Amino acid sequence: MPSGHVMGKVTFHQMERNSTYLRDNGKLATNIPTMVSFVLSDHQRNLRAAKFLYTWDLGNGNVIVSLKPVLHCRYTSSGNYTFKLSVGANITQTVRLTGLYYMNLIVLDAITSIELRGPLSYSVNQSSSLSFLIAGSLPVWLCWRVLPNCRSLGPVSCKLVRLIDRQFQLNHTFKSVGTHCLDLNAHNNISKLQTSYNIYVQKNPVSLLIFILPCASLIIATIIFISITVCRPQQESFKSNAQGEAITYLSFAETDVQKKEADTPDGQVSLIISENKEGKLQPRIY
Repeated sequence: MPSGHVMGKVTFHQMERNSTYLRDNGKLATNIPTMVSFVLSDHQRNLRAAKFLYTWDLGNGNVIVSLKPVLHCRYTSSGNYTFKLSVGANITQTVRLTGLYYMNLIVLDAITSIELRGPLSYSVNQSSSLSFLIAGSLPVWLCWRVLPNCRSLGPVSCKLVRLIDRQFQLNHTFKSVGTHCLDLNAHNNISKLQTSYNIYVQKNPVSLLIFILPCASLIIATIIFISITVCRPQQESFKSNAQGEAITYLSFAETDVQKKEADTPDGQVSLIISENKEGKLQPRIY
């Protein structure tokens, strides 16, 4: 707002990287190089020979006096400031015109990061909670979307939320395994930032264990069945061989008994069946 007889306009520009932004709404970003300019309005060219003196009051305790209508500065802290500019024009030694300009400034922190505080791997078909920390002045409007396999067949809209806290809790259930792209677009009254995270979705370990246990049980049962099937004929064969050897020894024993009966006077013979050192049945005749 001007007062006095020096007419003009105060403008604010902020430079970031290779871009220059006009700040004509009274809102500035912190820690950004700022250029304040005074553009003189002198259509009659009455002040073309005047000598100007500019007193810049940034409202943060810094007051700069200069002869140029341009000031380079920066605000390092967010908050509300009252900017004042006093312009003095000395036309002659006795004629001096003045002008006073002031503006209420709102200095905000630009959004510098959207940090995912947590793992990048989650389970499919399970409610997952993702925590984010946003660095920047509030309020912040955040728009997010999830792209399965990082691809979309058509335009995919995002879900917009208004944040009054720098921490944001996103609850989502991933419906398929693979790599998902989580796109985040945030902006406040002074800046905007877009970022993306690759989220890896895998099968639920519990469901995988439920699938493995029956398979393992089936494999163990199959191995036991095969073992029984293979070992049983061998056991029966061993029994058959043992019985055959016993019968053979008994046959020999009967023959020897008949011979002994013929040789002994009273015809009495004692037959004892015993085991040898190898565990085989052997008849002994006394």
